[in-house]
Amino acid sequence: MNQYAHALLKLGAVKLSPQNPFLYASGLKGPMYCDNRALLSHPVSRNLIIDGLIHLQNGLDYNQLAGLATAGIPHAAMMADRLKKPMCYVRSKPKEHGRGNQVEGDVSPGETVLMIEDLVNQGSSLRDAVNGVRKADLKVVDCLCIVNYQMPKAKSTCEQLEIKLHSLVTFDDLIQAALELNVVTNADILTLKNWHNDPEAWSKQWS
Repeated sequence: MNQYAHALLKLGAVKLSPQNPFLYASGLKGPMYCDNRALLSHPVSRNLIIDGLIHLQNGLDYNQLAGLATAGIPHAAMMADRLKKPMCYVRSKPKEHGRGNQVEGDVSPGETVLMIEDLVNQGSSLRDAVNGVRKADLKVVDCLCIVNYQMPKAKSTCEQLEIKLHSLVTFDDLIQAALELNVVTNADILTLKNWHNDPEAWSKQWS
């Protein structure tokens, strides 16, 4: 049993709706929605996730934690506090005024950062953040995320960026946990898997 997947589903940080799909920022529709910001209001679940992320970073050598804006920032901050580590954060794009920074914090060229993201779907946000960090002359060790949808596009992006994605909860974990919690039927699982196999084609069915 993946305790983190159970916690996210019970809390509603991950919602499954195979028959009434969500509209994503990309314009596509899908049966799964993840909002880990909900964790911030629930100390027990929040601490469980932070414990898990801290466990994931064991053995990794880095100078600073780097939270990805916006949802990765609070989790990185809590980890940094627990670990007594420096922290910075990464904007989705450089500021259009001031110093034009994409990476905010007291960082020095050549430092290594461990990136913290709440959700990796197609991997485009992660790609933009990694490129921004590298433009700031920082080195990316790897990335930790709370939820990984295990999309082929994201896997390909990580390979191109030459980073490893360490995940607390995967799509497979969520499917298994949903069955264990009796919140989906076998037909729902088939719908979720069909979406996962080809998100664009699945979305067109609902247009």
